[in-house]
Amino acid sequence: MTIRSRNRVNFIFFIISLLILLLNVTLFSYHLFTKNLTQYNPQNLIKGLFIFRYNFWTVIASIFIINLYVVMAAFFILRSFEKTQATEVLFFLVFLTALLFDTARLYVPIYALDGSYSESLIHMGNLTLSARLLAPISLFALTAFCGEEFRQQTEQNCLICILLAVFFAIFLPLNTAIIYPNLCISYGFTRSIHVFNIITAIFSVITLFMRNKKNDFSQMNTVGFIMIIIGYNLLFTAYNLAAFIAGTAILSTGTAIYLIKLHQHYLWVD
Repeated sequence: MTIRSRNRVNFIFFIISLLILLLNVTLFSYHLFTKNLTQYNPQNLIKGLFIFRYNFWTVIASIFIINLYVVMAAFFILRSFEKTQATEVLFFLVFLTALLFDTARLYVPIYALDGSYSESLIHMGNLTLSARLLAPISLFALTAFCGEEFRQQTEQNCLICILLAVFFAIFLPLNTAIIYPNLCISYGFTRSIHVFNIITAIFSVITLFMRNKKNDFSQMNTVGFIMIIIGYNLLFTAYNLAAFIAGTAILSTGTAIYLIKLHQHYLWVD
């Protein structure tokens, strides 16, 4: 893919993410002010210190923060990497796509889908499960397949990441009768997916660390990458104020460190 084509992809992704944010804000605001919004208050999570207590509005805020983060990160990539050969950018866009998928959780309270069996709820469950698979897969691909020898296969590798996540998300079982506190639909093989995410994250960090060491590149890049992993996982599962604040701070700081260091690297190389 040429730089011009990649910039076009970046621009289209930025516009789509911005439109999704505007759509989510509009729909949520409408249902909030017309009092058609379903709130969730799990009784077993409303005790304890207030920053660790379940808060429905914290869940909503985390979803909007994820959506806003995608828009801002896409804009930064569009403006800062328009003249570089950074293949990591495309894989990072796939990661941002996973975060966009996750915002489908917002439609559970908007349309009061809990406790029902509907095609809409199944599709939202598939999207959120895709997000939980695609995020670690895309970050691993970012570290493993961004070398010069893989540059010609970047688009194919990005497509494979998306297809793999969507394929397994469609065929893994969903339990639409159970909605988790973070508004995610319950899915099967939960423990196996968590183990997969942990192992993938570990291999991603090790791969990036070794590549940076080999190329004599700053390990602050690795630090930022680790913070991205921690931050997005906190926001994916956040249902209290502590996780929301920590996730927002860690994800935004880690992204800033990672993308700035990556930009500096390609400015030097190019």
